[in-house]
Amino acid sequence: MQIDIKIKDCVISKFMPFLKDILDHKHSQYLLPGGRGSTKSSCFGIAIPLVIMAYPNVNAACFRKVGNTVQDSIFSQVVWGINQLGVEQFFHIPKNYATPIEYIPTGQRIYFKGMDDPNKVKSIKMPKKDHYIGITWFEELDQFAGENELRKVTQSTKRGGQLFWDFRSFNPPISRNN
Repeated sequence: MQIDIKIKDCVISKFMPFLKDILDHKHSQYLLPGGRGSTKSSCFGIAIPLVIMAYPNVNAACFRKVGNTVQDSIFSQVVWGINQLGVEQFFHIPKNYATPIEYIPTGQRIYFKGMDDPNKVKSIKMPKKDHYIGITWFEELDQFAGENELRKVTQSTKRGGQLFWDFRSFNPPISRNN
């Protein structure tokens, strides 16, 4: 299946090398600090469906610290990215985040979770035997309790695959130099 996507029309120019790095899997961890309006979340909202379409066994799990913020943030951001890319006909997009977004051609999924209870992550089951969670996105990283909390999640998600992308985005604290 050939999908004609004009990525340069979807992200600001400063993120183009960053997005290419993600798609070429040059690194496994990507940290994007930036203030409101920096388009860091938009970049990940576009990167996730692109990686899903490029790597047929990879699924994604996107996290916010508080569950009731998921719908209007990371879920909406990924839906926006799919629409910006013009590939919405290839995705089943439910009305809310409780049901994962599905990439129809392969059955891959994009899950959305609040981290009110990190143990809930253990219950994510892949739709196919050879599928695995290859993408994790921690939005508003500064709201999480620290690396131990994130590690608890990634120990559950980083299993069964070869390629992993760990996306982290946050607003840096206000400072004189920010």
